[in-house]
Amino acid sequence: MTRMRRKTILGARFPGDRAGNAGLIATVAMAFAGVLVGALSAYLGQRGATAAAIVRAPSEKIEIAEDPARAERDRIIAEIVSGAPERLRPPEGQLPAYVQPAARPKIVIILDDMGVDRRNSERALNLPGPVTYSFLPYAGKVNDLAQTARKAGAEVMLHLPMEPRGDADPGPHALKAGMTGGEFLKTLEWNLDRFAGYTGVNNHMGSKLTEDIAVMKSLLGYLDHRGVFFLDSVTTPNSAARQAAKELGVEIFARDVFLDNDVGDADSVKAQLSLAERIARETGYVVAIGHPHPETLEALGPWLTTAPARGYDLIFASGLRRVESADEPQAFAAAPGLRL
Repeated sequence: MTRMRRKTILGARFPGDRAGNAGLIATVAMAFAGVLVGALSAYLGQRGATAAAIVRAPSEKIEIAEDPARAERDRIIAEIVSGAPERLRPPEGQLPAYVQPAARPKIVIILDDMGVDRRNSERALNLPGPVTYSFLPYAGKVNDLAQTARKAGAEVMLHLPMEPRGDADPGPHALKAGMTGGEFLKTLEWNLDRFAGYTGVNNHMGSKLTEDIAVMKSLLGYLDHRGVFFLDSVTTPNSAARQAAKELGVEIFARDVFLDNDVGDADSVKAQLSLAERIARETGYVVAIGHPHPETLEALGPWLTTAPARGYDLIFASGLRRVESADEPQAFAAAPGLRL
């Protein structure tokens, strides 16, 4: 496995969130399985260190020797196809023991903000899969569109609106740091009950809220109780989601690449897809997030069609559970704004 190099990402750009002042106190009360667990007091803690991107150096080109076992198997198949007699000649020489081939790099493509732009959301559902679609719970008739996606065989997530830094608008019913425990729980349940069948949740904006470890512990604990995973969109380098998950002992995942920070630029999307491929080759997998913009869909369609032939396995976001639990640990590259 190629040795990893650490690079600190400075001045990274996060879509939809702008810098602002530190947040307020959030008190979150959670009730699990009919047992009232009392109010959890949340306060702004010390921010985490600036996130570091873990990126592997490009692999050197290696001369691949012919596999004797594969060559002998090909010979036997060729004889069968050419109409050879029923009794074939035995294999030539002594064949080496079978060796399990290395796993193909895995790529997760998630399309966020689904449902608000109805026309382009419907266009996105026609993409060749597997693609995971994350729906905004406040979108009109969101349940109808989410169920259409599920019936088509796609995976569905819930794109949970959270408070960002600055004056960006996360939309109605967003979770905010100034809420009381009761307000927080009521708002969270409103979002989670908007449609059914989602396997996981990822944050919409949330650069302010995800930095609060007490709030994130409450949120992750509640989602775990509901049986869905959390995937951090990483809209701030100071996200406390991973530390909160570690302290709770729950499993979460994170975004590696944003595909369309440069809205309207199909060439930029293609460049980000190339970056995603590189990370997948060097670390075993990658999580890339885009949006149902026309230019993103234009670039994604052909790429999704050809990715398997180029050696990549496309998987749903829930497939990360199998990837990360593999015997061979996978390197994790969570790099806000990482670009070629």
